[in-house]
Amino acid sequence: MDVVSLLIPIALFAMVFGIVYVVITASHRQKMAMIEAGMNPKDKKDGDDSQWSSGYLFVFVPLGIILGNVLAHFTDFLDAGELGLLGAFLFGGLGLLIARSQNEKKKRNGGG
Repeated sequence: MDVVSLLIPIALFAMVFGIVYVVITASHRQKMAMIEAGMNPKDKKDGDDSQWSSGYLFVFVPLGIILGNVLAHFTDFLDAGELGLLGAFLFGGLGLLIARSQNEKKKRNGGG
C-alpha cells in the first residue's frame, strides 16, 4: 500500500475532527462569555432571517442550474456546466435579495 493512499483518509479524519473541535469550543466560549456578561445562553435571540435566506437559496439555486442547462441546450453561448454555474450564482443572489427585502418589509411593518 502506498504511503499517500494511507495518509489521505488519516488527513481527512483529522480535518473533520479539527473542524468539529473548533466549532464546539467556539460555541462553548460564546456561551461562557454570555454567562459572564450576565445573560442566559438559552435566551439567545436567533432571528428567522437566515431561515428565509436558506429557503430562498434552496429554491433559487437549483432553478438557476436548471435554467442554465436549458439555455445551454438551445444556444451555443457557453456549455451546460458554465451556464448552470452562472445561473446558480445569479438566481442565488436574486433569492438572497428577495429574502432581504422581505425581511426589511416585515421589520418595517412591525412583524419582526
